Amino acid sequence: MKILHTSDWHLGRTFLSESMHTHQETFIDWLVAYVAEQKVELVVIAGDIYDRAVPPAESVQLFDRALIGLSSVCQVFITPGNHDSAVRLGFGRDLMSANGVHIRSTISEIGTPLEITGRDGVELVVYGIPYLQPEVVCTELESERTHAGVLTAAMAKVRSDLVLRGVVRSMVVSHAFITGGSGSESERSLEIGGIGDAPSSIFTGVDYTAMGHLHGAQVISSPEDSATIVKYSGSPLPYSYSEENHQKSVTLVQISQSGPISYENIVTPVPGPLVTITGELDALLADPIFGGAEGSWVRAIVIDPVRQERSWERLIHRFPHLKQIEFHPQGGLGARSIHERLDPQNTPAIDITAGFVGHVTSGHISDPQRSLVQEAIEHVNLNGAAP
Repeated sequence: MKILHTSDWHLGRTFLSESMHTHQETFIDWLVAYVAEQKVELVVIAGDIYDRAVPPAESVQLFDRALIGLSSVCQVFITPGNHDSAVRLGFGRDLMSANGVHIRSTISEIGTPLEITGRDGVELVVYGIPYLQPEVVCTELESERTHAGVLTAAMAKVRSDLVLRGVVRSMVVSHAFITGGSGSESERSLEIGGIGDAPSSIFTGVDYTAMGHLHGAQVISSPEDSATIVKYSGSPLPYSYSEENHQKSVTLVQISQSGPISYENIVTPVPGPLVTITGELDALLADPIFGGAEGSWVRAIVIDPVRQERSWERLIHRFPHLKQIEFHPQGGLGARSIHERLDPQNTPAIDITAGFVGHVTSGHISDPQRSLVQEAIEHVNLNGAAP
């Protein structure tokens, strides 16, 4: 059986100040075409379809478009993530199930799997564990108030059903931070309400665990005596420069009637590679070594000792997809602690102004600038207004 595992679409999110909607449309269209071409039999989406509980209307319409396209060629299985509203995502799930879209958004459904038989005769049961916020669900699950506690209780429901089925291939779709995973700045912390991660051993006994939450594609180590694969598909698009070294992908999973499960990362279309360039402004503007970044999404780290004028306007001529500038001056004045700041009650106005110039430029005020400022100060003192 051929299955596609994806997660963390974050429909509605921006990259810095830029809307990602157009790029998310491109991914959705690519995904539907790829699933049809590869004759995928099941698509599982492991949470964070949206970026917020109440997503923009255009994002809801895009998800609707994705479900229509995917369900026309295969079955779809969905669990909500920590960014989603489980109630809103689960609306109409019984009606959608009749049309091949299966949503598991409640605790009561954890032990009720989707039963699916592949074209090759493989029988698979798929369980959905929605994102479980410990302080909200621990009472209902009768568990410890930790992520490990609630996931352990959820998996107890899965195992109770599995034990009644005999020999069958199994998959769990979940959204959590599993110990050993490599995170990025893009993910919202899960630590509120208990310890933020949980061990992979919780999923022992399941053939494949399709994880969502972490944006980098990765396999999490399992205990030596466990054959369970615990894998994050990663997000299909980048959402911060902490994901600069990620190769964005979805995961194609092959499950046979018996034996090991195989999988591969399928690279997704991204709007442009993320690149960080570092140097003095003049070098960034002219040095051929940075030419390869001209078509990329650029973060420029400018290291001039003194902050240069119009840095953004000048850099964007060479790097039209410039997204961010950071100033890390080398050899400048550096940041001053609160104890080193000037006392406005006992410090001459010219020294306060010079200190401000030094703070915003990471350099020293020049003699001509000092003379001009002193002249303005004296004029204000005499006339009550600037010249």
